[in-house]
Order: sequence, then C-alpha cells, then structure tokens
Amino acid sequence: MAIKSKKSVLSEVYGLRENPFKSSQIYNVDNPDPFVPEMYGEQYEEFHKKFFLLPLGKESNKQVIGALWSSHQGDDLGKGFGKSMLMAEESRRINKDFGRAMLELAEIGEQDIEENPVLSGYCTFDKSKNIQTFPAALLDAVAFILESKYGEDSTVHAELRRRMIEKLELNADFAGEEIKQALLKELRKYRGLNIQLTHATINGFIDRLCHEDTGDLVRFIRQEGIGPRIKATQGFNFVHVFSAFVQLAGIVYVTYFIDQIENFASWTRKQDQEVKVLRESMCQTSPTAEMSSFIFQMHIRAEAAIENMWKSEHLPSLAFNKPMNAARVVYLKGLSTTEEAADLAAAYLAPCRKPEFKTPTPIFPFTDEVIEAVWSAVKGNPRAFLESLFNILNQAELQSEKKIDLTFVQPLLDDVGEEVSDDEEDDDNSNPER
Repeated sequence: MAIKSKKSVLSEVYGLRENPFKSSQIYNVDNPDPFVPEMYGEQYEEFHKKFFLLPLGKESNKQVIGALWSSHQGDDLGKGFGKSMLMAEESRRINKDFGRAMLELAEIGEQDIEENPVLSGYCTFDKSKNIQTFPAALLDAVAFILESKYGEDSTVHAELRRRMIEKLELNADFAGEEIKQALLKELRKYRGLNIQLTHATINGFIDRLCHEDTGDLVRFIRQEGIGPRIKATQGFNFVHVFSAFVQLAGIVYVTYFIDQIENFASWTRKQDQEVKVLRESMCQTSPTAEMSSFIFQMHIRAEAAIENMWKSEHLPSLAFNKPMNAARVVYLKGLSTTEEAADLAAAYLAPCRKPEFKTPTPIFPFTDEVIEAVWSAVKGNPRAFLESLFNILNQAELQSEKKIDLTFVQPLLDDVGEEVSDDEEDDDNSNPER
C-alpha cells in the first residue's frame, strides 16, 4: 500500500487519489488507459466508414487492404498519435456487440444490422512471444477476437457457438462434436485450401474451437498447443479455419489490424517469401479472401521498411499521399482542437477523482488556458500532451503549488516542442508492457 502524505496538494487541493497520467503513454493491450474516441476528431468516423461501412455496402469483394497513418512532418516518425489504441480498443468495442453500436451510430437500418454482424482483430509483432511473421501475428489476432468480451458476461467465442447452435438447431449440451462435423464439411468445400485436417495440431485447434472452453482454446493458440515453427509455417491455415467457423455462425466480415509492421521487416530474414505468403493468403485463399480486410499501422519508417517487398508482390500501395489510395487510408492528425485535448484530459482525470471532492470543471486542476498552452506546445500530439500533464502535476506536487496557471506552466513547456520533434530512434518498436 502506498504511503499517504498529510500535506499532499494532489489529494487535498486537487482532489485526486493519484496522478492519472503516465511518464510514458505507451499503449498496453493488457492494461489499456482510458479510450477516448473524441480525441480522434473527424478521423474516428472516417475510420468506421473506410474500414467497415463501405466494405459492408458491397455484396461481394468486401476486402480492404489499407493503412492507418499518423504524422509525417519533419523528423517525426508518427509516434504517440493513438494508432495502436484505436485499432485494439475499437476492435474490442465492435466485438462486444458484433458491430451493432457502430452501425446504429451510422444510422444503418435494423434489418441490415441483423444481417451484417462483424468482428475485428488486433495483433502486433512481438519477439518475446515469437510473433515475428505475418501468419503468427494473424493467428494472435484470431485469439484476440475469440477471447474478446461479448456483452457483459460472455465472450465472442461463446456467442459464436450459441449462434451456430441456434442456426443448426443443435442440442447445446452435446453440440461440440456436431459443430465440428459441420465445420469440417464446410472446409472441404474450398478446393484451394491446402490444410491437412487430420494433422494433430490443426485437429486440436478445430476441436477446441468447436467446444465451449474459451480459455483452453486461447491457451492452445498462444502457449501450449501451437509452437513457434507451426505458427510461422502454417499460421494462415488456422486463420482460414477460423474464417469458415465464423461464417457458419453468420459473421459476414472480419477486419484485422496489424500493428508495428516495421518490426516484421527488422526481424524476418525471408521477407519476400513472407510477403508472398501474405498476399496469397489474403487475396487468393477462400474463405478468408472474400470476407476479411487487413489494415496496417503505418508511418514513415514502416513504409520505408516494407516498400520494396510490397511492390515486388504487387500488393496495393499504402502511401498516404496518393489520391488513388484515399478510400483505404486513414491519416490521424492528432488533437486538432483544444476541445479534443480537454476531453482527453477529463477522461483521464475522472477515474482518479476522490468521490467527495467537488470539482469546478472536468479538467480541474487545469484551466482552459493551461490546456490550450500544453496542446499548442506539443503540436497536438496526444502522447506528448498526456505526458506533459503528468510532468506538470508532478512538479506542482513537488512544489506544493496550489494553483496551476499559465505563470506556473509556461516555464515547463519551453523545451516540449523540441522533445516532440526529436522522437527517439529505436530498432525494436514493440510495446514493452505487452
């Protein structure tokens, strides 16, 4: 238990149990910070439109191969714009109701919502977990989807089985084997699938997918059943099995978000071969090709790392500045207004408020002028904005400063702009918390 200071201005003057911000706002998929869609401004609606709504408006060929970009000005590598959080946390929100809330927000009719359930997965390249290839990454995205919450008390995996049981009119107590036989029958329809269904690992995956223990299924994927070599060589086979499984449950569309693609380029020796497998699996292999989109996190270094191998396999350009790419590229601009910055600060402050403390504004102890000054100093970069608020609160606590105003804050902001432009160069860009 943390020690309590009787003279803490953080607690007594600002009404906060702790500093809500962090010295380094790196996204952690296992312990995320507050997700504030308002911080993305107009790009939040654009994200839904390009990666979900437009594909769902097509009878066939729903696939999008696109990119989520961030700042490219000067030497800025585009870090800190919330790409990872948007991809992962929005995926979780979509999975929670199979896209219903998103479609309602877009004023889609009830019948269309019922007939077009969707799912969304997130993955990143992570050397510590042997996720260094595209097949291994996409398989991790499958695990992400399966263990995502559905509603308040269920999982996506459980809800998929429930829908399948209802659709196939099965007895829920003995449904596992019947679902498995239906899935095997479905898989045999695809002549282009080169999957040995009797292979022990494939069979183990199918068996767990069709039965009800979600925890056992996810452990089999991530830790106990599918080794690094099989993930690297056969990972896409598991993805194709998953595609057939969700189709049986009535899912019409799945979007996969792939983070930190530059790490793949750094760690993989056979890059061209890997990208060839990626293209064939994404674009040519049923049932995945018909129902799945693949969206890559991009910034200048990532684009440079994959550009040659991408072109050699004739994959679609992911450049942000080509008009022909506009329908499948979203470019995050950061906090474009002080209102967005204030919303972001308030979302972090709210959970740390002392229940009995009355606050004059949602952003207290900061003022509108302070929020505007910090926002301007960091040039709208969300990560730098939150880190600056952390430092300001720490300094106020250190000096027992009872009022955070421009006079107090301005000297702290003199070198912030330089820090934002001077983003560190690091060959390994994986999220350390993960």
